[in-house]
Amino acid sequence: MKFNTSNINTIALKEFQPLAVAIETAKLNTCKIEITSFTGESITVAFSGLPANQPSTYKNFIAIWESSVIPWTVTPLKVIEIGVNTQSGTVTIDGLTITYNSYVVGYGVGSGTGNICASAILGAGGIKAPLSNVHIGIENLGQTSLSVFYQTLSGYLPKENGNWIGLWKGYASPYNLPPDALIKTKIDSYSNQGIVALNNLSLGRDTEYTLIYFMGADNTTAAAILNFNTSDPASDK
Repeated sequence: MKFNTSNINTIALKEFQPLAVAIETAKLNTCKIEITSFTGESITVAFSGLPANQPSTYKNFIAIWESSVIPWTVTPLKVIEIGVNTQSGTVTIDGLTITYNSYVVGYGVGSGTGNICASAILGAGGIKAPLSNVHIGIENLGQTSLSVFYQTLSGYLPKENGNWIGLWKGYASPYNLPPDALIKTKIDSYSNQGIVALNNLSLGRDTEYTLIYFMGADNTTAAAILNFNTSDPASDK
């Protein structure tokens, strides 16, 4: 008797087919900061946190240095705690003496400079430089593994500051996280950018997932949220 092995082979191949992020389903939310105006004695900064963030409750702050990049081991010229619980707003840092040197401001999502996840530069002569912030993306997606690209600010040390990444099924908020994370992985590198492998997963097709990057141990130190839906490349052809 002959067995029809075509179905068996098809099933075996199907199990190892890669997944993909469904087109137009991925949404990345990041923290942002921008210098909106300045005088010889003050700088006004606009900030924008993640959805549902409560800046005052979670000890968010704005800091400023006289430098072209954040000098992580140097005490800021000033630190202003954000005193409102709105996702976005403005803060004015006064009592400064703005010269023709460069200044950099940073937005922290928790106490301490290790939680700074966004920055903006006022260059020499008042020229505003491009903004910078923490962001994440998907490098490779399979049924049992996920490779995540991350990038933090210049000179930042993710491992030293306890950065980590978590993955949840469905739409998850860092400020009210469900206890059943699919995986939590520490960033085991001092490089400010790199790729992190999330293994031993069981990811489904046509399923919503939430990937979150955290600056510190507390869930409220979230810096970036990536929501995405999986698709099956074979079924799209």
